[in-house]
Amino acid sequence: MLTPIIMSSYERPDDWLHGEKKTGKQFMLTLTASAAIDTVARELGISRSEVVERAARCGGMQLAKKFDTETGECSKESKEGCEQRDNAA
Repeated sequence: MLTPIIMSSYERPDDWLHGEKKTGKQFMLTLTASAAIDTVARELGISRSEVVERAARCGGMQLAKKFDTETGECSKESKEGCEQRDNAA
């Protein structure tokens, strides 16, 4: 038997926030990545799913392409892009 999970309105994303119906997805993340998402969500007062949504809509997917799987770090190029964008905000 499945037990329903009830989320507060603070945690529940607005289904139509971006003009599209949101659908449930499941991801496997490291604790480090999960903690990074949690930190941004707390800082902005938004849900974890909204953090991922914004990252996808703000160039985060392009930066993900620059991740070096051999070193486990962002490439120098992508780090500079992040720093420039953060400083402009």
